[in-house]
Amino acid sequence: MSPEARLILLLARGRLAAPVAEEARALLAIPPRCERLLELATLHRIYPLLHPTLRALDAGGVPAAFRDALERPAKANALRNALLAEELARVLQLLAAAGIPAAPLKGVALAESLYGDRALRVCDDLDILVPRAAVGRAFDVLLREGYGHAEEHAVGAGDIALLLRSNIEYAFVRGTPGLPCVIELHWELAWRWPRAGAAVDDLWAEARPARVFGSPAYALSPEWQLLFLAVHLARHRWQGLRWLVDIHEVSIATPIDWDRASAKAAWLGWDAMLALTLGACRALLDTPVPSGVPLRAPPRWLSLFPAVPSSPGVLARALFPLRALGRPSWKLRYLAHLLFVPTLTERRAFALPRPLAFLYHVVRPARLGFKWGGALARMVRGNPAADGSRRGRRSGPR
Repeated sequence: MSPEARLILLLARGRLAAPVAEEARALLAIPPRCERLLELATLHRIYPLLHPTLRALDAGGVPAAFRDALERPAKANALRNALLAEELARVLQLLAAAGIPAAPLKGVALAESLYGDRALRVCDDLDILVPRAAVGRAFDVLLREGYGHAEEHAVGAGDIALLLRSNIEYAFVRGTPGLPCVIELHWELAWRWPRAGAAVDDLWAEARPARVFGSPAYALSPEWQLLFLAVHLARHRWQGLRWLVDIHEVSIATPIDWDRASAKAAWLGWDAMLALTLGACRALLDTPVPSGVPLRAPPRWLSLFPAVPSSPGVLARALFPLRALGRPSWKLRYLAHLLFVPTLTERRAFALPRPLAFLYHVVRPARLGFKWGGALARMVRGNPAADGSRRGRRSGPR
């Protein structure tokens, strides 16, 4: 690892123990290539954390131009996060008035609770979890308050039941094209993963009332905060230094019952995912994990920092969770769900009468075979990169 990459890993931590601070000062004295530092901080979206850490280190040898280059995007991020915090408070108030429990996930709420400053985290949107039974009412609230559908094909009131079986989230948008505010409404945590329904039920059972930016909301238990961040990171193929830093900070700053968290992960079939997540945090950030908690060293196929985050093709993205599920039975269950459980897409593409609805279980594998046939053939021939890497993301039904 280059000195610049190592320095990024040190500076990204919110709390620098004396040996870590000493190592950071030694690397800064070399001095590092500031343009490379800035590139890494921007690519991995952790630049807001670097400026206060450098100030706390009182590293006088850091060029003023580099400090300024960090400060400019950090100020823009602080302004954006202030607007997101205001919008989050507004939406939480609206949902509470409608009697809908809501738990903010990640984003500015996590930045405030974990780092004590909502400006210290790059946030793209607002993620809010609501109970499955309240999704329809939450749709009504957001649409009535001026939020529009962010998806290519809008979901109507008659599609809600199908959407709940097809996905774990749905995106809404409000604001100007230059400064949109996107809300991702979640009702589950990990689409097609084993015991996904049991996971979200257990999360709500342990969630507690809280105030978020002055509005009523629910807060995740420390164990579920860890598990949610871990499963979110795994869904993104462990490519996200800012999310690894979040897990590092949660591990050292919140009162996690590690035995309880490990037991939940084993019960859900997420134990391999959690072990790999904590192993990645230990490898990159020296995250302290109590003895007895399973850890897995990052395997060769895992592309961690300082590798540039990338987006795989649709087939590789769909099959990637198999790496995060340790047990063969979980892998088979995931594949069966992926291949045979129809989604809203199939039902929209082929309008079958109710007596023939069972045929959707045949339509889905046929559609996937047509959609993925070429990519699968290329992967079999040993060229997985030809899967057609795509950038961007889609949160709508597939």
